[in-house]
Amino acid sequence: MNIKKIIFITLVILLSASLLSAAYYKKTTKQSSNLSFNKGVLYVTPQIGFNSWAIPFGANVEYAMTENIGIGGTVMAWFWSGEGLIIPSAEAAYHFTMLDVPKLDLSAGGGIGFAISTGGGTSAIYPFVLLNGRYFFQPKMAVNLRFNMSFGTWGTAGALVGVTFIL
Repeated sequence: MNIKKIIFITLVILLSASLLSAAYYKKTTKQSSNLSFNKGVLYVTPQIGFNSWAIPFGANVEYAMTENIGIGGTVMAWFWSGEGLIIPSAEAAYHFTMLDVPKLDLSAGGGIGFAISTGGGTSAIYPFVLLNGRYFFQPKMAVNLRFNMSFGTWGTAGALVGVTFIL
């Protein structure tokens, strides 16, 4: 088994374990009246992206560790001309809850991802930064807009749009 497969399997197992433990974590805090970011809540966002060379799609999961800090992961996929990338990543974000704007959740953060090439390209670990905004149009649903900038071999900048669901 090569190193790419070992790292990929490890990331999938860690992400799965994080999701399962977060899903079964008992929510002990009440939702605030502005429906933004709340400690103990799990946010799941299927998303599609826009950037300069392909249209990525995937999903993000974020768990609110505190009233301002969220941790999670994203798995995205890009496919073009017989090649592609699958990119699992781990990330953390700071949520600006002190703004206290009803129904709006703004955050900034960063993380590390592993780009796995499905074709002849190079697989690589890369860091990234992100800016994210969610607007809750229903108590458990929000429209999500995210800007990413990654660095390294697969470095790019782009935007992702999706719908966030609170579980």
